[in-house]
Amino acid sequence: MPERNLHIEVVQAWRAVWAGHLTQAELLDLFERALTVLWRRANASLGEITLMAIVERVLHDGTERYPHLAALELETSGLRFEELRLSADSLQGTLLEDSLAFLVCELLRVLGTLTGEILTPGLHAELHKVRVRSEEDKKGGKP
Repeated sequence: MPERNLHIEVVQAWRAVWAGHLTQAELLDLFERALTVLWRRANASLGEITLMAIVERVLHDGTERYPHLAALELETSGLRFEELRLSADSLQGTLLEDSLAFLVCELLRVLGTLTGEILTPGLHAELHKVRVRSEEDKKGGKP
């Protein structure tokens, strides 16, 4: 029997409501916000240098599996999606969604492993707060 992966289960539950139903732009917005909140939460405990090293490794692994993720840029404030936005229209929607979900799962897994799962409950809670923006949210400038 394969080992249970709590992080995959959490990300699947988070995606369950909208998976396969968002535009490329909505997907990119949602995952950028998700990775930003995870960055902020982890940065508070780990610090910028440590977190950058972790995310760099996760991004490297993600890029090996999904080459288009190389368009993501790592900065001291997290991942920048601008270059990926420019090329996203050329990608199949499910490929983009699956690759970004892989990135979130892998980041959660690595952070959990390195911290003895101490950060896991807080990171999972932050992820579940990130929702697809309604038109009203977009107009009102809500995150």
